[in-house]
Amino acid sequence: QLSRLEREGKLMIENGEVQTTIINQENQITLTLENQELTAETLLLATGFLPILPGGHWLNELIEKLQLKCAGCGYPIINEGMEWCSHLYVSGPLAELEIGPVARNISGARMAAERIVSNL
Repeated sequence: QLSRLEREGKLMIENGEVQTTIINQENQITLTLENQELTAETLLLATGFLPILPGGHWLNELIEKLQLKCAGCGYPIINEGMEWCSHLYVSGPLAELEIGPVARNISGARMAAERIVSNL
């Protein structure tokens, strides 16, 4: 339905991080994203996640030092008990390949915790 409404010009979908928000006297909302400014009367915001491996430099060093197994996308290859290597368990984004997209939210954290506890 969203795609249809967008094609019909009834809805505009933009991706970006909100930098500033202004509501003027006429109740119009102006958002400044990274590279653009949008003005509207109605606004719906949704959250999302960057599809990048978290951790940065320290995680890359750990992967190299411990020779941890990773998929081609860089994410950990872990077992069903969330264990990456002996006594190293992951949750959150690092558990996405095992838990799925919900790994980054509260439901995913609970699922990972249950698996870790049952693996101990």
